[in-house]
Amino acid sequence: MKRQITAIVMLALMAFAGNAFAYGDVTPSEAADMVVNDGAFILDVRTPEEWNWVGHPGENKLCEGAELQGYVLNVAYNVYHKGHSKGDVLIVNTQFVKDVKILLNKDVDIITMCRSGKRSVMAAKALEAAGFTNVYNMLTGFEGGKDDAGYRTINGWKVDGLPYNYSGVGDYKD
Repeated sequence: MKRQITAIVMLALMAFAGNAFAYGDVTPSEAADMVVNDGAFILDVRTPEEWNWVGHPGENKLCEGAELQGYVLNVAYNVYHKGHSKGDVLIVNTQFVKDVKILLNKDVDIITMCRSGKRSVMAAKALEAAGFTNVYNMLTGFEGGKDDAGYRTINGWKVDGLPYNYSGVGDYKD
């Protein structure tokens, strides 16, 4: 009886640890290399507003990053819910996995990315729970961590000097 309980506990622990840490972590530079060399997709899970106005991986004005074209997609993990007593609040996008399934096969390499690396972990876990097999989380995200003054200047895709652009480019003079 004691052996059976021990075996059950061990199996439960192995299952929990396997699910909790199944996705891999990559740096922004490693993510860029995976796109170029392996055909991986960067799944930007930020809101469309962040995608448009803060920017996203892609070709910049110096024509750097053209190889990212078609490999960076935006599907928000959180969306704004209007009409809440506290104003607009972010909630989990109930269509997230369904939308990703429309865009990507379950066996392609997917690198989830957000602003700083928190939402992308939740998105990676949701994709794995839905059967996606090659999921990675981009550590530090697009903008990275905050410095002592509260600005995001420590790390991340932008700070690492990787190419990015804004969807709004061309819609207005900058």
